[in-house]
This record gives sequence, structure tokens and C-alpha cells, in this order.
Amino acid sequence: MTGQLGSPISWRRSHSWSLRHADLLNDLRGRPDPDALRAELLHLMESVPELAAEGAMLACCPAGSPLRVPVGTATGTAAWSVYENAIRAAVIWLGHNAAGGDKLTANDLAGRAFRNSKAWTPERQIAFSNLIGISFDQAVEQADTDLRLRGPLEWWIGSVAADASITEPWIGLPARGLHAAGDLRCMALGVLLVENADSFEQVCKVAGVAKNWLCIWGKGYTSHGMIALLTHFSSLPITAWFDLDADGIKIIDVLEQKLQRRVQPVGMDLELWQSTPHRIQSPKQVDRDKKLAEGLAKSGPLALRRLAHEISLYGGSCEQQPIHQKVLPKLAEILKNLLAGGTDG
Repeated sequence: MTGQLGSPISWRRSHSWSLRHADLLNDLRGRPDPDALRAELLHLMESVPELAAEGAMLACCPAGSPLRVPVGTATGTAAWSVYENAIRAAVIWLGHNAAGGDKLTANDLAGRAFRNSKAWTPERQIAFSNLIGISFDQAVEQADTDLRLRGPLEWWIGSVAADASITEPWIGLPARGLHAAGDLRCMALGVLLVENADSFEQVCKVAGVAKNWLCIWGKGYTSHGMIALLTHFSSLPITAWFDLDADGIKIIDVLEQKLQRRVQPVGMDLELWQSTPHRIQSPKQVDRDKKLAEGLAKSGPLALRRLAHEISLYGGSCEQQPIHQKVLPKLAEILKNLLAGGTDG
């Protein structure tokens, strides 16, 4: 006797659909008067010089034609509802900036542009960022954790693509959405994690690094979004350049435990720590670092145990910035040697 499938007990949207359903439903339902909607958007863009080219492309759409995204749009989307909302957000954002206003929050901008403070979707964020030429995390204040990335990686969600290899100086993508929805395509030879924002920006400028390596800044800590993203790169070597101190070593230790794999430090050798001025610390901070380093010297990352041992004896913290000139000029060669099976130098 063959079994039969019963009727579903309930229906539930997938997470990917939940992130995109507003734009998908808008496109499926359509709009009653395409000409009126295009005229409305053109009127909004008239007062924003930065959108003149976008307005000219929209104005070329034939009267009476259905709603279609203009060919050549800077938004990078093929979905009308995503395009429309990116335009509305850009008009508000550019006008607010031109008036010298304070930085808008993501919810505030959504409330003004969409009349719904929770209406941002990953597609809308990317299309809006493409249009204004600034990554979403730089354009607005937001509570969600963003990762800054630069290198050979593309994230496709629906009809919109975010390309981390061409965005200057980096691209900011939502940590949760990046691994929960869409199609992630990484062509990098390896992953390089950088602790400090300033150092990350300098790394992105080094010739030959971002071309071959996916460079990531996650605000200096191992967030759930960061870990979830790194699990996608199980076949790639993961390297890390953090501060030369107990906390920097600890972050790598946590990474190795969470990922259950080796994380290769670069620019964190003992000789650099010994030859570079350390940051000023209180006696309490020094004692705290020495205690933390004592444990790491015994059971922390193998490549950093010598450094941890020295810190456990004397204390001391060396930030990344003072060693930029020692590490950055050699960084591309260091990473190349790592791929060839050498040491970090």
C-alpha cells in the first residue's frame, strides 16, 4: 500500500521570502497608473541635481508603457518597486544632506521615504547605496550589525547585486541577511580579517590585496554575523591582523574555537611588538592584560603563544596604527607567501 501526503497544517514564509516579500508583492500587484507614478518620481527628482541623470533615463520611458526600470539605472536593480523606493530614499537623503542636517538613522529615513520605519529590505539597501554611491552603513545610522567588505565577493538577492570588488572604499552589508538570504559568490584566494577601521581602510588601498583577498572589518569583535559568514568559506585560508595585545590574541583564539579551524595571524609577530612603542595603560589595565595573556600563552593560538608569553611577563599593548608602515608595504607579499605555504614573516 502506498502512502499519501496529507494537506499542509500551516504555511510559513521562508526567511529569504520575508526579507523580500514587500517588493515582490508590489511588483506582482502592479500599479494602476504607470504614467502618473513616473511623473511623481520625476517631480521628486527635479530638485536634486545629483539625480539628474537618473531622471533623464526615467523620462525616456514611453508614455503608456508598463512600469519597467530604466536601462542604465545606477540602482543596479531590475525590480520596479526596489527602484522606486531607492529613488524616494535618495531624494530624502540627498536633500537632507544638502541642507546640512545631522546624519539620519535608517528608521528615520525609511519613515520619511516609505512612510514605514521598518520597510528597509536588503534589496532596497543595496539599490539605495548604489544610487548615492555610498555604502549603507556610512549613509545612515543603524542598529543592525553591518560588515565592511572589500574584495572578490558578490551578493545577489533577487535582482540586485552588491559587488565588494568595485565599491570604494568598501561595501557595508547586513550581517544577518548576508548569510540568511540571497546568493553569495566568493572568488577570493583567502579571507583577511582586520580589527581596526582605520587599518581596514588602509589595507583596502594596498595593491594586490583586495584584488585577491576578501578583506573584512566587523567592528573589532566576532559577531554572530561574522562567524556565520566565515563558515561559508571553509575551503579558504583565514588570516587575521589585529592589535598586538592580549585582546587581539584572544579574538583569534575565540575565532579558532568557534570555527574549529586555524586562523593565521599576520603582522602580529613578537619582533614587531618588541620594536614598536606601546600605548599608555594604567597599572590596572597592565595587570588585567598580563593575566589574560598568561592563559593564552599556555592554550591560545600556537602562532601567538610567544607573544602572549612576553605580554604575560611585562604587559604591553601595541595597536595596529603605529606599525602600518612596517606591515602594509609587505602585506601583499606576506599573504602570497601564506598561500605558498610559507610563514607570515
